[in-house]
Amino acid sequence: MSRQDGFTLIEALASLAILGLVSAMLVAGVGGGRRVWERLEQNAATGESVEMAQSVLRDRLERAYPATRYDASAPYVDFEGQAAQAVFLGPASPATDSPIVRHTLSLSPAGELLLSHEGSRTALLAGVRSLELSYFGPWSLDPRPGWRERWESLPEPPRLVRVRLTFQPDDRRVWPELLIRPAADVGAACMLNRATGRCRGAP
Repeated sequence: MSRQDGFTLIEALASLAILGLVSAMLVAGVGGGRRVWERLEQNAATGESVEMAQSVLRDRLERAYPATRYDASAPYVDFEGQAAQAVFLGPASPATDSPIVRHTLSLSPAGELLLSHEGSRTALLAGVRSLELSYFGPWSLDPRPGWRERWESLPEPPRLVRVRLTFQPDDRRVWPELLIRPAADVGAACMLNRATGRCRGAP
């Protein structure tokens, strides 16, 4: 008796089972690949935010304006640095003709890294757990250059500013330690002319 062309019921069921298994594997692979791609996009976005925040801080602190104040017994540079906050003069924007304003770098109670000046407030990052600032240079009581937690009432700006920052425990972002060297070190030779935004007095 000759075998007729076609599939038996058992062969058809087996083929359907194999096809279903292959389809399930394909769907799982596509879903897994999509999740991996979404994670990569998220990591790229958060990394860009950290990079942008560091770029803004570097631009402002590198161009810190070393104006001199004379409202104390000895002249001192208009730069006030503490462990969790820094107040300094600098350009309002990256533009070369940007006016000089007083910046405040701080961490808000809500965990925002803030750069503020004269009514303007910019949140550079959110979800920040801690901010630690330190300053390198000679101190009035110790002329040897070293790292300090404070920089106040000194004749020149710090030679380096270090910015350390941590995120919440479940946050995967990483903040590389940021070292910034203020370009200007004029100190007592600079008196800020508010009208022109430039030094006046001694050259």
